[in-house]
Parts: sequence; structure tokens; C-alpha cells
Amino acid sequence: MRQVAPIAMFLFCAGCASTEVAEEDTGFAESPGLEGFIGCYRNCSDPSDGSAPVCLTSIIWPDEFTAATPPQAVYIQKGDGKSLVASAISDGVLLKQSRFREGEDFEFKAGRIELKRDYVASGAREPGNPFIGMVTSKTVLGLDDSGQGRVSRSTAFAGTGFLIIPVAGKTSNTQKIERAPIDLCERS
Repeated sequence: MRQVAPIAMFLFCAGCASTEVAEEDTGFAESPGLEGFIGCYRNCSDPSDGSAPVCLTSIIWPDEFTAATPPQAVYIQKGDGKSLVASAISDGVLLKQSRFREGEDFEFKAGRIELKRDYVASGAREPGNPFIGMVTSKTVLGLDDSGQGRVSRSTAFAGTGFLIIPVAGKTSNTQKIERAPIDLCERS
């Protein structure tokens, strides 16, 4: 009977937390304005630390490009008013361009660009999905002290698994997006 109590406590209090940050990460630096983000960036983070790469284009245009053929670079320019213009470029060819406005597409807080939060409800309707509950995710784009790009993605979830096991958790992943020489973003 003594062994049943710890197992029961585990089942009723299941939860987890996970945070991934590169060793050399210096955190977010405060950018005085949207102008600090203007420049050319390599599209994807460097997966040399064994993590899955994060690509700016998968954040900016989630269903536009495949993971097998991501663009080489993303060029950020100042738009009119409080907006930024993002361009996906490969081999000097403009693949996609969009304007994003503060207050509509993102919020600018403490020198960071916070994208609109996503909420998803899961009712375990899909085959093999035992989770019933809510999931929310948040993406923050910013700069580090050296002016390199920084992407932080966090997800939190709470609900039940297999209808009876309460589960809650949070994951967080932060990766660096390198600024690139402007010639990588120049169009031919």
C-alpha cells in the first residue's frame, strides 16, 4: 500500500517544464525602436548545438515555404508609420514580401516584437491524441547585445491525458538568428 501512494500522487500531479537556450546566449537587449531590426538576416538558426533550426520565414509566413527548401535570407526594412517590411530572398530572387503593422500584427514592448499569441483547444478527436485541454504559444523576436537576432518561443498547456490524468507544462526555446552581410539580401 505504501508504494501505491507515490504512484497515485504522480498520476494526479503530472507536469513538466523544458527550457532550451544556447550556452553563449546573452539575453534580449532593449532596442530603442523598430529601426534597430532593419537589416539582412540569415533565415535559419545554426543547428550545430543539436537543436532543430528555427527559420524566420516559418514564423513570418507559416505555410509559405517547406522545411526542405527554406529561403537563404530575410531582409527587414522600415515601412511607413509603425510598420516593418519583411522580404524572403534566395540567390538574389525575391520570393515573398509582406508589410507588418504594430498593433495589428505585433506589439512592440521593451525593445521586442511580440507576435499575437496562439490558442488551441484539443478535444482528443484526432486518432492517437489522448490530450483534452488548452495550449497557448507565444513568439518573441528581438536582438541580443551584439545586434544579432534572437527568437524565443514558449508553449504552455493544461488539461487531462486519457481523460483522468491531469497534465500541465511549459516549454521554452530560444535561438540566435545571425545578421548577414547585405549582399546576401541584394536582389539581382
